[in-house]
Amino acid sequence: MKHLWLIVSLVLLSLAGEPVYAAQNNRSNQSTQKKLTPAQKKREAAKKKAEKKKAAKAKAAKRKRIKDGKPLLYVYAFNMKTNEPLSATHVTVQDKNARPNKKPKLSKDTDAKRARVSKGLPTGMYWAAAAKTGFFGSDTLFFNHKEDEDTVKLYLYPETRLTFTVTDSLTSRPVSANIVVRNPQGRKVMQTTSDSVHSLLAVLLDDRIPFYTIDATSPRYFPFHDTIADFTGYPGVVMSPREVKSFVLHNIYFANGKTRILDTSEQALQELYQFLRIRPEQRIRIVGHTDDIGSDRSNQVLSEGRCHEVKQEMVSRGIAPERIEIEGRGEKDPIVPNDSEEHRQMNRRVEIVLL
Repeated sequence: MKHLWLIVSLVLLSLAGEPVYAAQNNRSNQSTQKKLTPAQKKREAAKKKAEKKKAAKAKAAKRKRIKDGKPLLYVYAFNMKTNEPLSATHVTVQDKNARPNKKPKLSKDTDAKRARVSKGLPTGMYWAAAAKTGFFGSDTLFFNHKEDEDTVKLYLYPETRLTFTVTDSLTSRPVSANIVVRNPQGRKVMQTTSDSVHSLLAVLLDDRIPFYTIDATSPRYFPFHDTIADFTGYPGVVMSPREVKSFVLHNIYFANGKTRILDTSEQALQELYQFLRIRPEQRIRIVGHTDDIGSDRSNQVLSEGRCHEVKQEMVSRGIAPERIEIEGRGEKDPIVPNDSEEHRQMNRRVEIVLL
């Protein structure tokens, strides 16, 4: 009987609702809760009242917008590449069928907090677009504004700023030239003129486009044409004077008495490669010269070997070998007497002859 009474008691407790241990825990939690001071209670009450008032105000404003036929429209601006919000972005919203000179329904910059603009507008068909310095303009977005707090998102792609120089291939000095940059469809992206004092130019490009073409013309120089595919390491515009038939390849260095090209010659080799790359029809002859130290025979072989090494460098970088001839002149054609180390150094040279 004793066990039967215990079972009945447990059943009655479970039917009564909350388990005994739960009720005990609740009483324990209530007893351990921190009691609020009168000042804290007052602040909590004021906070709840303010929130309630704000919600009521927002609800009333929404009812008024709908009653007046001007539901709220939000327009946001984003960086298409990073998806980050863009503040200080000028947003324009206009009726879909508005006249071109009609004042926009909305013309305002996005704010710093949410990168958005907002306005109550009548329901209907509209278009929206955005613009910001350093970005390409957004696509024009057509939409139907019919609900309160409609949201429109506009995306702008950042521009790539390419800087380059326009220089003389022999002197590396600035050249005054007419410059035209075009996209793959042939549309002009930039047209400007460089000057003979400051040759640094800048053009804004879209790195989603695989390449651009660049043309440069100047009365005293051969026309220049090139393709811009590398937006970070473009070497610039290097123009060749028309009246020049040959030039010395400066800063090319060889091991003493050998044909091996030293690493310090990289800039000179790169300049010659760029000269040939941007002139795919140009053929050249590489002519090597030495001083008078050593026999005529050894100097002849040395000059030929050095010309061969320069040619191989160009071929390894992609220049067709049939475009390059070589000629070793040894010590036959000094430009100054071999009477000092300074003069001998001047006579040790590599000359590029245009064919």
